[in-house]
Amino acid sequence: MKIDVLGSGAVQLGRAVSCDGFIYGYPIRVQTHVHEDHMDGFDSSKGLQRIIVTRPTFDLLLAIRDNADIPYRENIEVVQLGSPISIENCQIILLDNGHMLGSAQVQVTLSNGLRCGYSGDFAWPLEKVIKVDQLVLDSTYGSPESIRKFTQEEANNRFVDLVVNRVKAGPVFISSHRGTLQRAISCLDDAIKDPIIASPRLCAELEVYQQYGYTLTNILSTNAKEAKHVISEGRYIRLFGTGDRRPTDTSEATSITLNAYKSRLDDPAIEYSEKSFCVALSDHADYEETLEYVRATGAKKVMTDTTRGGHGVELAQALKRELRIDAQPSNNRYVREWGR
Repeated sequence: MKIDVLGSGAVQLGRAVSCDGFIYGYPIRVQTHVHEDHMDGFDSSKGLQRIIVTRPTFDLLLAIRDNADIPYRENIEVVQLGSPISIENCQIILLDNGHMLGSAQVQVTLSNGLRCGYSGDFAWPLEKVIKVDQLVLDSTYGSPESIRKFTQEEANNRFVDLVVNRVKAGPVFISSHRGTLQRAISCLDDAIKDPIIASPRLCAELEVYQQYGYTLTNILSTNAKEAKHVISEGRYIRLFGTGDRRPTDTSEATSITLNAYKSRLDDPAIEYSEKSFCVALSDHADYEETLEYVRATGAKKVMTDTTRGGHGVELAQALKRELRIDAQPSNNRYVREWGR
């Protein structure tokens, strides 16, 4: 096979392109999105690879990492979704995958015509899907037991209702990964008038989302004088994203975690206590949606990614059983970063 996933999480598409990981000797890295589990070896890649990104991913990299050098690096190339580029005897096309701002599917056509692809994390349905012969597939919800019995619209509504009701009694703390958090706050925009407070780092991320059409208004930095006054008043919403430190004492606040992975499949909201909840907001396709995605790609050979999500083996077995295609889980072979 021309595809593989290394133990570091780096995805191989042919012999020139790596995705979401550094591989020594590979001239190209495609960065599908900015979640931390897809950023391994990025500093090494900055020095030794040509890095392909979408414009929103480029802007988020500036906001979330110590990457002051990025605007000046000639080896970082911003590409437009759907526009093929030719490089190192192959053609690369990125398509939106609905997971978070800037995230992309990757299609690489090799010099012999073989089409290799990588889904990255993805949502479903999608307007456009890569067409490939061989596919590296995200397996976050690869278990047949991960079929949700509610829609994301129902989960969104439960989340909004919960925040609207709980903020009347005091502060509401909302925690989630980047992408899911911004989408959730966008859902709240028309439903609440209470101030929203976030760290300076998270505010920088939110500003990027605003540039791309997300309605994220009335957000104050924790450094602002007005934020300190709002906190003393006791009625506000506080956001906690990747890397943010939560206060030690949260007894006065209602805490809401946005995480579909920890939620029940038959109910989008779990109440742990009167002031602790989990809501199943997700930008991941579930099991049945994952099968639909594979059908749409036309892939005849699939490698499921076992470095992220934990259901690669189950998903490979399901693809063989349900779709009758050649599927196997990645074995995550170890390759030293600076040598083979």
